[in-house]
Amino acid sequence: MDYESWAKWYDIFYSTADNADIEFYHGICNASGGPILEIGVGTGRVAIPLARQGMEVVGIDLNEPMLKIAQQNALTVAPLQGSLKLIQADMRNFDLQRRFPVVTLPARTLLLATSEEDQLHTLCCASKHLEQAGTMAFNVFFPDPQMLADDPDEEFLLGVIDRPAGGRYVLTAKNHFDTDSQLNNGKQIVEEIDGSGEILRRLELDVNVRYLHPDQILEMCGQVGLDVVEFWGDFKGSEITDESDEIVVIARHAKNIFQVSMPTNL
Repeated sequence: MDYESWAKWYDIFYSTADNADIEFYHGICNASGGPILEIGVGTGRVAIPLARQGMEVVGIDLNEPMLKIAQQNALTVAPLQGSLKLIQADMRNFDLQRRFPVVTLPARTLLLATSEEDQLHTLCCASKHLEQAGTMAFNVFFPDPQMLADDPDEEFLLGVIDRPAGGRYVLTAKNHFDTDSQLNNGKQIVEEIDGSGEILRRLELDVNVRYLHPDQILEMCGQVGLDVVEFWGDFKGSEITDESDEIVVIARHAKNIFQVSMPTNL
């Protein structure tokens, strides 16, 4: 993935998103009082408001351009009532030498690990940073069969956003699913259009993720010593059905299991 290009456009793409995920993660974090570890902090969409409210937040991301934008975004709302520490790290293998009462992986971050082994390593590493009585939360998209059958050449609309200088941004996407590897080698596309309707530029940004089925998520959590205590089809607590868009997971350390190690069958 072209991380630098993605960093420039990330906030524009997410400006079309519903804020239900932010409300969900903030609810989990506020209930604990912090500190919070966010894995895949990106540009700070979830983390910065928490730090503004007074939370101690530690955010990791492998994408240095994203972290730079997160730092800039934090400065625009300074001073923070809490604190935000941004660390460049690989979510599959990092050690902060501390544990947290809440660990989150918002915005489908887990799917950026594009193999089963990498996804297990990510969950294991997250679990190692979770306090014994702590709470982990993450979400991924629900891979319904209709979506998996998407035509890889067909664009679908994500949203239209007003451009500050006049005109608009048109955001579309294309999915290219491989059901054997469970990979989506898709694209998210932005067209910048001026007030006269002329297309100033068109960018196609690669999206490489590995989707997961509900039963696979439950199995992976069990392999790294996590009990799934809530398993929802949206951020409001609905059951998972074929109509769900999300899989939302709340997990805790399994009883009598606190020392976490990677499964030996990898």
